[in-house]
Parts: sequence; structure tokens; C-alpha cells
Amino acid sequence: MTRKIGIASRLTDQLRNSTVNHGRNYRKKSDEGLLHDDALEKEKEKEMRRILTIEEAPNYLRHNPYILNGYRGCKTKKLCVESVFWWTNETVNIWSHVLGFIFFFVLACYDVYFTDASYLQKAIGLFASINFQIALISSTIYHIFSCRNDKIYDCLLAVDMFGISLSLLAIYLSGIYFAFTCYEYHRFFYLITVLLIFTIAIVLQIPQYNFSPNVKISVLFGWAAYGILPTLHGIIVMGGLQHPMVQQLFPRIMGMYAITSLAFFLFETKIPERFFPGAVDYVGSSHQWWHLLILFAFFYWRNTGLLYFEYINNHGCIVLT
Repeated sequence: MTRKIGIASRLTDQLRNSTVNHGRNYRKKSDEGLLHDDALEKEKEKEMRRILTIEEAPNYLRHNPYILNGYRGCKTKKLCVESVFWWTNETVNIWSHVLGFIFFFVLACYDVYFTDASYLQKAIGLFASINFQIALISSTIYHIFSCRNDKIYDCLLAVDMFGISLSLLAIYLSGIYFAFTCYEYHRFFYLITVLLIFTIAIVLQIPQYNFSPNVKISVLFGWAAYGILPTLHGIIVMGGLQHPMVQQLFPRIMGMYAITSLAFFLFETKIPERFFPGAVDYVGSSHQWWHLLILFAFFYWRNTGLLYFEYINNHGCIVLT
């Protein structure tokens, strides 16, 4: 009996030791596995942080063959946010609109509280400013997170185009209000047509419909060109260039067309990088000039509104019959 108990005791000790050793080996392997996984994660993150050439960049980001360096690869949300503070070919695009958004937010607050204008005039100015801010923040989000993957890129591009459409809508609606303040019927007609074109432009941006980028850009070009019609009509109904309001507004409208036309021209022709491939990858590319010119156009149009409000408040409507 004593011998049996001794044997049982030894078997129990062996089983306990085996279990302990197995647990230690398991924990050791688990720790080694975790260390291995951590090492892989760090290596993967290190690779994600690398700035790429155009040959290494994902295909969906290689839409400008003249920008050769400074690309971000597919990244996590965390690294997308961190990349805002890296030096890439998107840095100027991101920060120009981040700072632009802050500038127009402060400017809108100033205009609401300190501009000498009626409540309706302030509401029109605020409407335009808010749409400009939405366009700027939409573009910022697009440029920060567009490198995640191709599907997110397409969705964010639609968001960016929506912001551009909103800014065009703000310019048109405020411009029509300026030009046809004294002509309510004409103002109503152009407001309806502009809203209709805006609706078409928005529908074209819906990713599920798969309209080509050329179709989307063509509609925006057409919409911008459509503004010539109410401009010429406004001059006619006001009796020609001798009308004081025409003399006040017409040069400003032409200036707005000049700024935006230059922005579109550089964007579409990819100048200057077309002539200097790789030389303006980080600073000075066409897309960056587009951003800066659009910012200036927004500010220019805001000042046009202030000049118009000042004119109307001092002179009222002058209708030539």
C-alpha cells in the first residue's frame, strides 16, 4: 500500500511538473509570437511611412505623370493624419486649405458682426462664406485620406467635387442676386436654372453611377461658362455699360473669370510640371497653384460682395427704362 501511494505521488508530481513546463513553454512561445507580431507590425508601419516615387505609388494616385516623387502609399487612418505633418507632394495642398478654412471662418465672423450691411445682405455673404468653407474642408479631407485605398479615394473625390459644386453655387447665387437686385423676374429665372445645373452636377458625382472624370469636369466647365449668359443679360436689361451698377460690377465679374480661368487652365494643362517633370513635385505644381488661385478667387468674390453692398446702400436701385 505504501509503495502504491509513493508511485501515485511520483506520478502526480511528474504530471504537475509536466503541466508547469508545458505552461512555461506555451507562454514562451506566445511571448515569442507576440514579439514576432510586434516586429512585423513595426516593419509594416515603417514601410507605410516611406515616401514613394511614381513607379512605387498605387495606380489610383498616379494621375499626374509629371509628378515623379513625394507620394504616400496605402495607409491606416492614423498614418493618414500623421502624414499631414510629413513633407510630401500633398503637404501644400492640405495646408493651403486648412489655413484657408480658418481664414474664411474668421472672416465670416468679422463680416457678420462688423460689416455695415442689412440682415439680408449679411445672410447672403454668410451663405457664400459657409459654402466656401465646406469646399475647403472637403478638399482637405480628400487630400489627407485619399491614399488609404482606391475605393476611399473615389468616395472622397466625389466629396471634393461636391465641395467645388457648392462653391460654384454660392458664387452664382450671390452674383445673380447682385446683378438682378432690381429685376426680380430675371433673378428668379436664373436662380432656378442655376439650381437645376447644380442638381445635375451633384448627381454626376455619385460614385454608383460611374460617370467618367471627363464628364464631371466638362459639366463644371459648362456650368462656369454658363455664367456669361446672365452677365450679358444683366448688362442688356440695365441699359448697357453706362449703367452705374454695371460699371461697378462688370470689371469685378471679368476679374473673377480671369482668376478661375487661369486656375482651370493650369489644372488641366498640368503647367508648370509638364515642362519640368520632377522639379516641382513638392512645391509649385499645377494642383497647388489651383488651390492658391481658388482661395484668392473666394476672397476676391467676398470683397466684390462688400463693394456691391456699399453701392446699393448708398445709391439704391437705378433702373433704366
